[in-house]
Amino acid sequence: MELHQEIRAMLPEAVRLRRELHQIPELGFQLFKTQAFLLQELEACHPDRIDKVAVTGLKVVFMTPGAEETVAFRADMDGLANKEQSKAEYCSLHEGKMHGCGHDGHMTILLLLAKWIAAHRDELTRNIVLIFQPGEEGWAGAKCVISDGALKNPDVDRIYGLHLWPTVPKGKVGLRWGYLMAQTSDFELTVHGKSAHASTPQMGVDAIVVAAELITMLQTVITRETDPHQDALLTLGKICGGTSHNVIAEEVRISGTLRTFSDELFQQMVRKCGALVQGLEVATGAKITSHRMVYYPCVENPRPLVERIYALLDSMEDTVLVEPAMASEDFSEYQREVPGVFCWLGIQGGKGGAPLHNTSFDFDEDALLTGVELFRRIVME
Repeated sequence: MELHQEIRAMLPEAVRLRRELHQIPELGFQLFKTQAFLLQELEACHPDRIDKVAVTGLKVVFMTPGAEETVAFRADMDGLANKEQSKAEYCSLHEGKMHGCGHDGHMTILLLLAKWIAAHRDELTRNIVLIFQPGEEGWAGAKCVISDGALKNPDVDRIYGLHLWPTVPKGKVGLRWGYLMAQTSDFELTVHGKSAHASTPQMGVDAIVVAAELITMLQTVITRETDPHQDALLTLGKICGGTSHNVIAEEVRISGTLRTFSDELFQQMVRKCGALVQGLEVATGAKITSHRMVYYPCVENPRPLVERIYALLDSMEDTVLVEPAMASEDFSEYQREVPGVFCWLGIQGGKGGAPLHNTSFDFDEDALLTGVELFRRIVME
């Protein structure tokens, strides 16, 4: 994509902003340093209004007299609880936290867009809302931002978002209409047994044995109960239980995630998992409880809006038609409220080799300018 000369000239600023943000990663909604940094940069752009939303999020409003449409852009803000393995001079200054999912890049893109808008207010034909959202990494932050009025006053007509993506070549945009990212439900199962001395197992209910059987049975929901032509994923990623080598375990906790591209299939799998749990309770005498920690709907792009983006590109070579991913994104919550498009911004090449959430994740800042250019073209469409 050919960059506007003003966007191309923003590279030094992109490097500065991204690296300063990269050094101060924070988690969930506790993003006070990040919010303060953003406020300082945004106030210099003289928007009509900056509202605080969802504790440490921001809604930035640029009003245009006589505008009949409001377009919003969203960037997520929170980092990960990872210890960064980097020797870069801009590595995280917060022990045990890092920007390993590119949110520092997403914020930088919106900051640069705000700076461009500030210099071109007299050319705007629509209202622009920039949303800086906390709590994307499993905290359901989008719901909180929406409930705090991020899509109201002015009423947003459509919304756009993007995510840095290591498998898309740098300088290109990964895009498709229809399903792009999966519906996800992260959950925890707790097996409640009965403790006893290891020498008298008949007097207890071994939660570890029950948990082992449960894990094996749940895998059959994918391998034997689901049509192999349908996309579905069930991962059990954490197990914790027991207190001593000579005590029958009283409790075991199992955490996992269930992901599909179909509400119908999702509900079907939930019902089958529930039936397996009930049968195991009857067979073993254990009690098994469940808790859903987070739920994100599918990211689904409407074809008409995707076609409008295609019309803004220099050529089809600017894009990559990507396959849907089992990763999830709470940008889907905005799409439930207003029409919206989510796309992937290529960072493959240069420093963009590590996968998302890897402790060595990094990227070249010049990749961010493609995102700024795409958003600029949407603003000026």
